[in-house]
Amino acid sequence: MKNMRWISVLCLVTAIALSGCGYTRKTVLPRNIKTIYVETVKNKLQVEDIYAYQPGLEMDITNAVIRRFHQDGTAKIAEQKNADAILKTDLLQFEQEGLRYTQLEEVKEYRLFIVVKFKLVDAKTGDVIMEEPNFTGDNEYYTTSVTSIGEQKASTDAVEKLARNIVGRVVEDW
Repeated sequence: MKNMRWISVLCLVTAIALSGCGYTRKTVLPRNIKTIYVETVKNKLQVEDIYAYQPGLEMDITNAVIRRFHQDGTAKIAEQKNADAILKTDLLQFEQEGLRYTQLEEVKEYRLFIVVKFKLVDAKTGDVIMEEPNFTGDNEYYTTSVTSIGEQKASTDAVEKLARNIVGRVVEDW
């Protein structure tokens, strides 16, 4: 009887251990891709969308992506001539929209979002390894007496979130 109880407990523990949540930290990069060159983000904003643009945003995104690759460690950053793959990114949108309003229809909270398209290209063959036509990073901020500080922080946080999303998509297909 004790053996039967022991076997039942062992089976239950094994079933729970094997079911798991499905999380894995496995790269989706082809095995031959060990180094990546990150091109400077190209500004493809429409002229009518320039009012929300922040100067230097392209470099902020580029630098954030490079930092994120360094943190991740799956692929190393390299010069273009030594890289196995090239990450090409275009800035498509930088906008904010009202989320919450006062009774007088004044905006209390904004969502700032950045939309890019990117593709990872094999540096030797020119073949596209992966491509995302609309990829975003966003953040919210409240209006205050110093709105520019809130907007600046939201922009920085949105850039970091975008970089995390891009690197996650490239190395883990998330």
